[in-house]
Amino acid sequence: MRNVVLVAATMAAIAYGATIGSAAAVTVYTDRAEWQNALGGQHLTEDFADDLLNAGVSYVSTESGHINPEQECYQDVLASQSQNDPMTVWTFEPQVAAFGGDWTLGGPGGSGNSLQVYIAGDSLYVGSIPNSFNSGFWGFISDTTFSSVRLIGGPGTNQQHYCLDDMVYGCPESTGVESDAVQSPLTLRSAPNPTIGSAALFLRSSVSLRDVQVLVYNVAGRETRKLHVGDLSPGEHQVAWDGRSSDGRRVASGIYLYRAVYLGGETSAKRLVVLR
Repeated sequence: MRNVVLVAATMAAIAYGATIGSAAAVTVYTDRAEWQNALGGQHLTEDFADDLLNAGVSYVSTESGHINPEQECYQDVLASQSQNDPMTVWTFEPQVAAFGGDWTLGGPGGSGNSLQVYIAGDSLYVGSIPNSFNSGFWGFISDTTFSSVRLIGGPGTNQQHYCLDDMVYGCPESTGVESDAVQSPLTLRSAPNPTIGSAALFLRSSVSLRDVQVLVYNVAGRETRKLHVGDLSPGEHQVAWDGRSSDGRRVASGIYLYRAVYLGGETSAKRLVVLR
C-alpha cells in the first residue's frame, strides 16, 4: 500500500511514504533540496566527471551501462525483456540510507517505459521513475541502511535509454551513522576471487557475535545460498562456499554478492566473481 503525500503546496517535491514489507519505510522525493533537507546528515556526490568512482561505490550492468565522462553521466539501456535479465546494481560500502540523482529518460528506440527501483539486497520495491523525466531529480530515503540499489526496465516493449547525473547517497542524522564512516564489528573477505568453483569466506570479528549467517545472492538480489555460521568469538573465522545454490546446483558464471548478518546488525555486501 502506498500513500501519496504532498510535502507542501509551494514545494515541487512529492513524497511517497511507503512501508515495504516489515523491513523499511521509504520516502521518495522529486526535489533535490527537499531530499537534502530531509536527509539532514552528510551525503556524497558522484559527478561522473571521470572513469573513477568515489571510494566504496561500484556498479554491475548486465547490459551496456557505462560512465560517459564527456557528458559527465552514467548511461544505460534497459528493457523489460532480455536474455540478460537487464539491470544495473549500484553497491555502496559502507552502507547508506539515501540514494538519488538527476535522471533523463528516453532516447533512441522509443520513449522507453520507466525505471523500477529496488533496494537490491532485500529485493524491496521503492518506486518508479517515469519516462517523462528530463534532468529531474528523483531519490529516496530509507529508515534502515542498505548496501545496494537495483534498477530494471519497467513493463512495456520499448527499450529504456537513460542517463544518471550527480548521483547522491548518504545517511540521515536520525540513523546515528555517518555516511563516510560506518563502523562494523565484523568484516568480510573472500579467496580466491575470482573463483572457478568454491571459495573461502573469511570473517573477522572484533567482538563476540551471535547467530551469524553468510548470505550469497545474485545481482538481482535473489538469495542463492545461506551459510549458517553460528556464534563467533573475536578473531578471524572461515566458512566455505562450494559454489552451489541452496538446491545443490552449481551456480552460473557471473558476479555474486555476499554479506554476513548477525544478531543486531549486518555487514556491507562484497562482490565475488564466479568463472566457469
